[in-house]
Amino acid sequence: MIPRGPRPVLALVLGMLLVSETALSPFYPALFRELFGIEDLDATGTYLWVCRLAGVIALPLWGLAARRWPLWRLVATGLGAAIALNLALAAAPSFALFTAVSALLVACGAAILLAYPALVGLDERDGDRLPGVVAFAALFHAALTVSTALGAGVLALPEPRLGIAAFSLLDAAMLVLVLRVLPRAPAPAPAPAGERRARRGLVLLAGVAAVAVLFELAAAAVRPFYVELAQAEGASLAGGAALFMLASAAALAVLPLARPLRRRLGAALLPTSLAVSAAGLLLQAVAPDLTTMTGARILFGAGLGLGQVALDLRMFAVVGTTGPGFAAVETARAGALLAAPVLAAATASASLALPLVAGAALLAVAAAVSPLLCPSPLTKEPRDLRFSR
Repeated sequence: MIPRGPRPVLALVLGMLLVSETALSPFYPALFRELFGIEDLDATGTYLWVCRLAGVIALPLWGLAARRWPLWRLVATGLGAAIALNLALAAAPSFALFTAVSALLVACGAAILLAYPALVGLDERDGDRLPGVVAFAALFHAALTVSTALGAGVLALPEPRLGIAAFSLLDAAMLVLVLRVLPRAPAPAPAPAGERRARRGLVLLAGVAAVAVLFELAAAAVRPFYVELAQAEGASLAGGAALFMLASAAALAVLPLARPLRRRLGAALLPTSLAVSAAGLLLQAVAPDLTTMTGARILFGAGLGLGQVALDLRMFAVVGTTGPGFAAVETARAGALLAAPVLAAATASASLALPLVAGAALLAVAAAVSPLLCPSPLTKEPRDLRFSR
């Protein structure tokens, strides 16, 4: 049954992108050992770095392309390329070729990510971007949970390459939905802006990008060694993994509160959420036992979920849902993901709890800076993205 309207299609496309990008993340060392006989853990680090670099390079290019071509065409192009690349990935005979194809796949996924501002843009006619932003946050945190089980299933297959190739079938289904459901809307014409307003917009764009970098760097730097820390505190491997996923569960649980909290706190929702996340990380770093660590993990996840919503609302208020502004901020975020493993390794070498302290400090700085970002939009473009018939 084909979903009615563009909203479920855009949500499905984004959910598929998030799941496919994260499904194998916890299992790359085992996958490379199974497929190529590679035991060196540095190979996983190299692979991830190359893929993230590909995303950093591709995102601004797709953002510029969005100024000339409609989003439905760019998303369809990304999905079409992903079909062929997933099949090539499954057949890759060497680690080097597997890495190269994966980098191309990530670059194509950057085009599919443009479905996010399209989803948010559906609600701009009502002056309320919150539904699209909350939907994406829910997809993101749900994907972290679902993709772990999916990745484990792929690795458990007698031939994992078949599981990798199966992603092409999902991409093909998404492409059919995009071509059949999304209308052929033309690319939006950029709205004119005065010189003074343009300068102010660039300052706000830089500010939002800086807060986004701090947010992503803090969230990503605390992940690689968290299960190790939990085990050092007395948790089992399964218990550490459950504790790790608790943050995403807490983020999902608080998303229904985003609207009433936004109504009550207004612009203060962003710095408050960032401060709560920072407190949760710091409490985890100094927790004397697993019970305290669990409570602090929930606190961190709650702040993380609301902070993601508040930050993305502020981002779209500044850059709108058309043009290269969204891609510019996402490129900055991708750059933070490049730096996160370096920060995590450098701090964890001194203490497993130190990445949490570093993450708390980054979030505290973001909380202090974020009130300076005025939510006024760069341009008023509430009706630029029309996907309704």
